[in-house]
Amino acid sequence: MKFSRDAWLGIGILLALVLVTTLAAFQRTDETQIPYESASSQPNGTLALKLWLDELGYDTAVSSTLSFSPEAEIKTIFMIQPFVPVTDDEWRLLDQWLEQGGTLVIAGRNGVTNSVMQHFEFGYSYLTQTTEEIVPVLPLLKSPVLESKVKVRATLGIDTTRADFIPLMTANAQPVMLTFQQRQGRVILSSTPEIFTNLELKNETTAALILNLMAFTGTKGTVLFDEWHHGFQSEGVVGPAQWLKNTSGGHAVLFAVFAVFIALILQGRAFGRHIPLKHELKRRGPMEHVTAVANLNRKAGHRSEVAKQYHNRLKRHLGHRYRLDPSMKDEDYVEMLAGYNANIDKAELLRLLKHLSQVNISEADLLKLSAEAAKWMSE
Repeated sequence: MKFSRDAWLGIGILLALVLVTTLAAFQRTDETQIPYESASSQPNGTLALKLWLDELGYDTAVSSTLSFSPEAEIKTIFMIQPFVPVTDDEWRLLDQWLEQGGTLVIAGRNGVTNSVMQHFEFGYSYLTQTTEEIVPVLPLLKSPVLESKVKVRATLGIDTTRADFIPLMTANAQPVMLTFQQRQGRVILSSTPEIFTNLELKNETTAALILNLMAFTGTKGTVLFDEWHHGFQSEGVVGPAQWLKNTSGGHAVLFAVFAVFIALILQGRAFGRHIPLKHELKRRGPMEHVTAVANLNRKAGHRSEVAKQYHNRLKRHLGHRYRLDPSMKDEDYVEMLAGYNANIDKAELLRLLKHLSQVNISEADLLKLSAEAAKWMSE
């Protein structure tokens, strides 16, 4: 079966829609695979930690995608492996929140996490050798008591010039997890973010370590998982432009307009086949043109001009044989014409010319006078 050009164009647009929809689905799937995301059930996600804290009686929440603003009712914030830098305005909010007694847990081993630690005058230092386990510093972690080392890979330690911190976990005698008082609040730093993941929480020792960390938060309250610095940010929807930019419905409208635009460019002509209109070719007759011009003159009230035209035509016709000038006065013209043609009724011709020279003439008189002039020109 042979397809028309329009059919192939429609098939192409349909395939493009399917392709874009598939790519969007994969993109959305990839978005949910962000490491250490609280909604991810992947081994490197933190959904298990969030659900476990719910079972322990904590109220868990996720940061808004519209703005980063820690509220006073939030007692603990988990900032695990952020990859979006914290701005100065956001640090002012966090510092104010810490002054109210909150607990900030920061874990990670990337450049952004290092810059976050530097806000508190801490930074990374390489361990003398990579280790597969970290050691609790007793008797600080004892609720519940850690009976063995935590099986987790450690490559970086935490270094600082400050002396007001308490080491919690070490590797090769270097701190990999520590805590310190920050105004009225508390900060916990860790260079081993894996202990918070779904995979590591299956280990009872790791779970016991998390319980010890939660003991530092004091009374149970709202626990916030910071997804803002995982890139889940949006400008909101204020007006048509932002609706088109930030919503799936707006994206659909933009794609539809783009698809139609491409279709018009590819087609290069109107949609569908050209269907000629049925019409008859009918030429107008000469009398129809004359009648149309006469009707226009009649509606415009050009009776005196028509009469003047008959006046000039009559004089040109009668004096053509004798080479008489039609611009002569009527009396002189008639007298000279009678000298050449004795059969001319001078009085009747002079009367007709006089009436045709009137300024205001009625339609009835014009018809009568034009008939008389036509009779004179036919003789």
